[in-house]
Amino acid sequence: MGNIDSFMNIIIILAGLYLLYSAILMKTKGEVASGFMSRDIKWDQVKEENRKAFIKIMFPANIAMGIIMTGMGLFFTFGEKIGLPVMGESLIIGIALVFFVIYGAVLMNAQNKNLR
Repeated sequence: MGNIDSFMNIIIILAGLYLLYSAILMKTKGEVASGFMSRDIKWDQVKEENRKAFIKIMFPANIAMGIIMTGMGLFFTFGEKIGLPVMGESLIIGIALVFFVIYGAVLMNAQNKNLR
């Protein structure tokens, strides 16, 4: 595994852990990181019931994507040790891409429905 592969795997793992952290932050404190919202949305100006509805939708989505990204990063990190073929990596990346698109659609739909 090259240095750039290792670096990218670490980035993927950290992004997954950040999604898990943000989900926990949403559930415990009722706060949402600004990176999950459009720039024109001011969280402190959103009505309380809309905040709760947004968190209700995004909490499981963030947990799922956090687990997927962390698992994918770990899988690629140890993929050479388990003999993961290149075709297997490509298949995992393709499936993950589908989940990323679905996550983005859920996020945008939740924003448009509850925060605007």
